[in-house]
Amino acid sequence: MSLRFRLLISIAFVLSSTLIFGSVLIYLNAITKVDTEMQAALAVGVRTVQNATDDAEEAVNPLRQLELLVEDFNGNRHVRAFLMGGEGAAIDRSVLLMPENPAPEWFNALLAREPKFVHIFLPPPFARYGSIILTTDSHNEIDEVWSEFLVTLAILAFFCTLVLVLIYITLEPPLRLLRNMSTAFKRVGSGDYSPRIAEIGARELADLARCFNEMVTRLSAIERQNFKLGAQLATVQEEERADLARDLHDEIGPLLFALNIDVSTLQSQDWSSARERITRQLDAMSSAVSSIQQHVRSMLGKLRPAVLLDLGLTHAVDNLICFWGKRHDVRITANLERQGFGEKLDATIYRVLQEALNNALRHGNPSLIEIEAREDGRGFVLVEVRDDGSGLAAYGTDFGFGLKGMKERVESLGGTLVVSNRVGHGGVFVRARLPLPDSEEALITEVI
Repeated sequence: MSLRFRLLISIAFVLSSTLIFGSVLIYLNAITKVDTEMQAALAVGVRTVQNATDDAEEAVNPLRQLELLVEDFNGNRHVRAFLMGGEGAAIDRSVLLMPENPAPEWFNALLAREPKFVHIFLPPPFARYGSIILTTDSHNEIDEVWSEFLVTLAILAFFCTLVLVLIYITLEPPLRLLRNMSTAFKRVGSGDYSPRIAEIGARELADLARCFNEMVTRLSAIERQNFKLGAQLATVQEEERADLARDLHDEIGPLLFALNIDVSTLQSQDWSSARERITRQLDAMSSAVSSIQQHVRSMLGKLRPAVLLDLGLTHAVDNLICFWGKRHDVRITANLERQGFGEKLDATIYRVLQEALNNALRHGNPSLIEIEAREDGRGFVLVEVRDDGSGLAAYGTDFGFGLKGMKERVESLGGTLVVSNRVGHGGVFVRARLPLPDSEEALITEVI
């Protein structure tokens, strides 16, 4: 059952119940009204008879006066008058007003009341002609109630119809919006982010359509960004592989070639007569092996921060500072409040520091870089890197994959990342705000 049909059924049920309840009230009020009208009409008739027979001594023709009195009741809506003779037979009677729109018999039977009557004995000289009997007839009053009931019923029917029509018309825009959104959601679910909903209609509907459009726009932007990041990731991976290949070719290749020559030379030497020369060649081979090991460790450090996993965050940061300090004329200071904040958090902190140092030394040419990691007392870790270099302008218009990857790492843990120019100092300010883990992992890491 659709929402519209269900709502219309519910409203129709309420209106029907209201109509039934109103009909019961009309019925009860009609009974009271009929009784009241009959009592009032009978009282008026009695007073009419009494007023007509008060001046009996002045009556010239009493019988004719009584006949005229009965005729006065002709056309009365509720009371009939009978002039009764001495033998109990009706000498004359009045005629009721005939209704223009008589009520149906079932309605008359529903509201009909027992007739009320009054027997009025007349003063002399009218008494010798008989007496007057007044009796009520409720048909005209019931006909009036029937007419009022038809009017009320027509008004209620018009009202109910109008309410249903207005509700139907009012429901059309939101239901149409829901239908359009349902179709649009299906298309969005299949990967099509082009659907948009017209922001028209009532304020609530326009707000809902605007929120949907903003959501789809953001999803589309995220999809494009993910595609771009995927392409950048593939490019970076190729660059890293090419870099590793160059390192292997330029650094490891010559050393291995030299080792091969030394080994060949040793194999062709006479050990008994060239001991000193052989010793020098062995020393050269040992130095080449040490260089190869150093280059291999350097390449492995680029692929995976093994020192971090083995020795903890503090040692990893010290190693990182030592690495860059040997290659650049820069002073790097570190202030880490704890030795570790948990394995996942430490890995992200290390990557943030690694990327921030790399960007600062690559673009900013700083002379001082300050590193700090501390708890803020509200369940978060603040990681800050400040340098006195040339600022973000040196980075160019595109920050590249590094900063985006750093932001994604931080946001994946529920944190936030801010990269901006240092106001009044020059250089770049990097701040990552990361939530502390709920487990005891951080404490265990610190103790170890």
